[in-house]
Amino acid sequence: MTQPTDREPDPRTLRVNVDRLWDDLHRLSEIGRGDRGISRLAFSPQDMEARQWLLRRFEAAGIPARMDSYGNVFGRLGGVQEGDLGERSPGAAPVLMIGSHVDTVPEGGMFDGALGVLAGLECLRTLKESGVRLPFAVDVAAFSNEEGARLGPGTFGSRVLLEGISDDEWMKVSPVLKEAGLGHGVEGGPSLDPAHLRAYLELHVEQGGVLDASGEDIGVVQGIVCIKLFYVTFKGVPNHAGTTPMGHRKDALLGAAELVLSVPKVVREVGSPITVGTSGQIRVSPGGRNIIPGEAEISIEVRDLDDEVASRVVESLRNKASEIASSRGLRVEMSRVASTAGAGMAPEIQDIIEREAAALGLSTRRMPSGAGHDAMTFGNKVPSGMIFVPSRGGISHSPEEWTSKEHCGNGAQVLLRTVLALAAGRTGR
Repeated sequence: MTQPTDREPDPRTLRVNVDRLWDDLHRLSEIGRGDRGISRLAFSPQDMEARQWLLRRFEAAGIPARMDSYGNVFGRLGGVQEGDLGERSPGAAPVLMIGSHVDTVPEGGMFDGALGVLAGLECLRTLKESGVRLPFAVDVAAFSNEEGARLGPGTFGSRVLLEGISDDEWMKVSPVLKEAGLGHGVEGGPSLDPAHLRAYLELHVEQGGVLDASGEDIGVVQGIVCIKLFYVTFKGVPNHAGTTPMGHRKDALLGAAELVLSVPKVVREVGSPITVGTSGQIRVSPGGRNIIPGEAEISIEVRDLDDEVASRVVESLRNKASEIASSRGLRVEMSRVASTAGAGMAPEIQDIIEREAAALGLSTRRMPSGAGHDAMTFGNKVPSGMIFVPSRGGISHSPEEWTSKEHCGNGAQVLLRTVLALAAGRTGR
């Protein structure tokens, strides 16, 4: 049974300070700002400056904070059984973690990642100022290298804590960490026991246009999609573009083009309503304007919440590639399928988010996350929940990225109420 708080929080009266959150977002956006957008690539001087700024913001609020050897920043509000940043006492309740990131892509926007971290900070400030003590400690984490823009793959900070990383990845990351003054005395092994976490929550801008187009306020994330990627190479005969009759050609690019056009059709036929398929890369050889293409390679990526659905779409596309090659007298080679696992969000936390948003008079939509987030690392190990707020025009990873002050405040308030609901043991609908 959930232990009571020192003072029962009343979600009807507890409110985040939206002006303070908005001011933090603008202050952080000045770090790494250039002529076009914001660039805080992982472990760069700009990224490290942002992390030091964040430490000072926690400390200014009277919330102890630290940065670990991997660049992850943590601020903690202690629960009734635990002191701030102290050791957990025997029988202490696990920690609830709120997380996201402050690193960016090159010339990115001011909301991606930053909103989730700063909304978490604002929740801790609100709880501390109200005098509420929860039955568990609450950590707010700014994980390092979520984007992977400078040093891939991404979600490094959360993966190294929960899963550890391979020796190959550690060899690449270690010199960069040391250059940033980090990484001393560590080897990239897991150091966070999922059993010590009550739940993981993340607030994020949608990075798509679904909520903006529908006019809905809050996205209740069902899960983060799995990704399946493979390459198809059609091989024909390169020949003179002027002297080879159309009926005598073995044009590899036409085979590739036919498969590209087949992607949306196959997705509609054998995928689910949320499946997406994309052919985003093409390489043509020899590549002359007056040479019939002898070889054409394309990438195909398929995403869905359900691994079986994504696999079904991939298999259909691979069969389609063989049919196209046979009909055009081409040879075809296909790479092995590379898979990135998805992660489901806990149904009970989805219900809480939906209910708490409704209590605020906010409209909701259950939806997948088509992009990866740190919640992907936690989702298969810890009960997790993700909250989306609208992105204007669906634009992200761009200087044009924008989410209104009202929507940022809505997301932060839903996040706070979700924390309070978990503290009070309120689950379900």
